[in-house]
Amino acid sequence: MSAIFGVLRRDGAPVAERTLDAMAAMLAHRGPDGRRVLALDNAGLGHCLMRVTAEDRFEAQPLHDPATGVTLVADLRLDNRETLAADCGIAADALAAMADSDVLLAAWRKWDEACLERLIGDFTIALRDHRRKRLYLARDGMGQRGLYVHAGEQIVAFASEVKPLFALPEVPQRLNEAGIARRLLVPVDPDPDVTLYEGVTILPGGTLRWFDDAGGGGERRFWEPHAAPEHVGRDDAYYLSTYRKVVEEAIACRVRRLEKPPCLMFSGGFDSGTIAAIAAPIMAARGQAVVAVTSVLNEGEQSPQGDSRALAEAFAGREGFALHTVARGTDTLVTGLEEGFARTGECFAFDYVRDAGFALGRREGARLAMDGHGGDYTVNMLDAGMLGRILLRGNLRRFGRELRARRAFTGRSHAAILYGDVLRPLIPQGLLRGLFDWRDASVPLWQRRFARDDFALRHIAGGGIDPRRLRHPRVNWRRWRERWLHMQHLMLSGPPVHTTIAAQHGLDFTRPFHDIRVVEFALAIPEHLQFREGRERWLARTALADCLPPSLIARKPGNTPERPGQEGMFAQAVPAALAMLERDGADSPALRYVDMCKLRAQISAAGSRAGGWREPVATMGAVNALVVARFVNWFDRRNGPPQEP
Repeated sequence: MSAIFGVLRRDGAPVAERTLDAMAAMLAHRGPDGRRVLALDNAGLGHCLMRVTAEDRFEAQPLHDPATGVTLVADLRLDNRETLAADCGIAADALAAMADSDVLLAAWRKWDEACLERLIGDFTIALRDHRRKRLYLARDGMGQRGLYVHAGEQIVAFASEVKPLFALPEVPQRLNEAGIARRLLVPVDPDPDVTLYEGVTILPGGTLRWFDDAGGGGERRFWEPHAAPEHVGRDDAYYLSTYRKVVEEAIACRVRRLEKPPCLMFSGGFDSGTIAAIAAPIMAARGQAVVAVTSVLNEGEQSPQGDSRALAEAFAGREGFALHTVARGTDTLVTGLEEGFARTGECFAFDYVRDAGFALGRREGARLAMDGHGGDYTVNMLDAGMLGRILLRGNLRRFGRELRARRAFTGRSHAAILYGDVLRPLIPQGLLRGLFDWRDASVPLWQRRFARDDFALRHIAGGGIDPRRLRHPRVNWRRWRERWLHMQHLMLSGPPVHTTIAAQHGLDFTRPFHDIRVVEFALAIPEHLQFREGRERWLARTALADCLPPSLIARKPGNTPERPGQEGMFAQAVPAALAMLERDGADSPALRYVDMCKLRAQISAAGSRAGGWREPVATMGAVNALVVARFVNWFDRRNGPPQEP
């Protein structure tokens, strides 16, 4: 996990190296193997190096090419470096001593900005074209690495994390009320141009954005989630064989060039299990092992959902696979919030599972962390209601066959299947949301959030929030393919949360199921292969039957909770966190935005009714509001350490 940063001065003033050094200091944790900056006239770029792959030994960024007049910095892993090198006329022996950034620069020389369509891998890129007087910024298709941008009249600044931007006096350090409104009201549509800070945006994945010295600029999309034409309209045998090839290649690209073993956040389910099954033999051939980290319940703790221990242990004993477990201990989602705000400048809840897992992986020598997120909305589609989809298509014979198979596979009653898998998916989602709203509260959804009504109404009236497009606690936004596409766009437009968390532990972070090759194959998979023989994930169960444990192949629907014992954690932490927030008193800055009466009522209700803490969606809404309130107060220096954001 390297990092990039830089400044373009539109006022024509020269960029001082000490300015870049100040930005670099904020990213020291991402540059254990070196930091370098280069300032040329009114533009300066910098790079912090953490070596992850073998080719990183040759990195010496920033790269400056006098022949073409460009300077380049990039945080990247190029999966198709051999193909790009061949197309650029680079010999194999020369390539062996080249960093990925060298290959990228050669590709830019040959194709200019059109080279972006040819890149496969995770990356953020900044390139200064001194002759055109232009700065280019780009982020990989699914946004696996992040880039924060400030574009003002005087300067354009960018960095892999948000804090380095605040090393510049021209970047305002002010909270953005529109961003706070979005965090509290939770709209379904991403808006990377609105963050918690005024004047700071996030570059969306698959986007090239450029800034001219004279004040102009523009952007274009160079990648969108889509079905690759070569995968469309093929027979079933093709999808079975290609599923395995595409997934294997996406995983292999992330581990075969590593110098240290990878860390894997591991539940033992289909997605993380697939990564383990494919990566372990690769590591074993090099005398290493995947550091698989499974989150389990505290000793003596009970939970109706259980934990991942049994699923994970089905993989134990495999060559190239080392299973480790971590328990929550006393950590919670609100542990050390202010310290986390100060380190990252971001408003994150404390992800105690990732924090413990990444720390363990780093102790075991890893420099790369992975997880299986994304499989559920790419190649391993998981969506209740596929039976309803079949009925909606009018295929009665197949419906009857799949209904019987579903009954035999799940053991559920016909009534339960007909309601959950058939009837509910056929009800229009607008009507379904209306029915739940009528039953639950009879008040608009926006009023059931924890924002003050006057604050929420101000942003609704201003057009920043559409009250019809808020995430519903009981009904997913869209279904089937539309839902998967929506999830993919959420990911590519979002902040690099897990990347930032991993970087705090000195780790790179990647998600194999967010590989653009996986996405482009997934969107071509025909519906009849997404659900078959009464089973979701039919392709994974069939294509990987020889390498996944039989218990996983036969596993019933559902996922193991990522945070086992979450209800106990809620009961332990949430009331105490509310009490701490209330101690800030009536002059708390957070009270401008957060409705404490709503928050208090929700937490009291969850603690008083049977199983109240077992409603994670509602409780997570309260936790989100608590975290936002604590962030606002911390930013205003009402609590926590007096450190700059």
